[in-house]
Amino acid sequence: MKALRRLLRNSKQPVRNLSTMSASKQREPREMKSLSDHELMRIVQAGDFSPAAEIYDRYSARIYNFTYRFLRNSEAAEDATQEVFVKMLKHANQFNGEAKLSTWLFSIAANWCRDYLRKGDNKPKDSDDVLVQLPADQSESPHHRLEQRENQLRIQKALQILTPDQREAILLSRYQGLSYAEIAQISGCSEGAVKTRVFRAMETLKKALTGEASGGERCLTAL
Repeated sequence: MKALRRLLRNSKQPVRNLSTMSASKQREPREMKSLSDHELMRIVQAGDFSPAAEIYDRYSARIYNFTYRFLRNSEAAEDATQEVFVKMLKHANQFNGEAKLSTWLFSIAANWCRDYLRKGDNKPKDSDDVLVQLPADQSESPHHRLEQRENQLRIQKALQILTPDQREAILLSRYQGLSYAEIAQISGCSEGAVKTRVFRAMETLKKALTGEASGGERCLTAL
C-alpha cells in the first residue's frame, strides 16, 4: 500500500488503468489538509488528482481495517484497499456529494469483499493470532495492552462465525461508527434490516464469547 500512496502523492504518475487521466496542477499538501472531503472530491472531479494522497491518508487505515476483519486475509485486504482508491479516482464523478465520502468508500470496499467471498478460493489465509489494530496507547501498562490484544483476538475469531451480512453490519456499526442509515445505503437494504443484522450478530458474539473458559466477558466490553 505504500507504493500506491507514493503514486497518489505524485498524481502525474499513472495508477493502474488511470494512465489517461492526469492532474491539472499540483497543490500543496498543507492546503489539502484544510479542505473538507467534499471539497477534495470536487477538485478530483475537475481532473486534478493532487488531493488523492490526502484522501488516502484519511481513510486507507479504516478501509484496510474493515476489509481485513471482514475477510481475515491480509493479502486480500491490501488488494481491496488499493482497489477502493483506484475506483475513487476512476469513477470520481459517480460521487454526487449527497452521502459522506466515507460512506461511498466503504460501499466500494464492501462490494469488493462480497465479490471476493463469492469466488472459490476465498477462505481466510491468516492464522488466528494475526491481529490488525491501531498503535497502542503507550501510557497503558504492558499487562493492559496484552489483555487488550487477547480480547481482540477472541473477538476476531468470533467474527468469523457470523454470516457475511451480519459481519459487514457489525464491523461498520461497532468498529467504524457508521449510522444504520449509512450502513443501509452501503448494504442496499432497509435500516430495519441493518438493525436486525446487528442485533443477531451481537447475540451470536455474546454466546460465543461468554462460552469461553476465561476472558469472554471482558471481550464484550470491547465491542
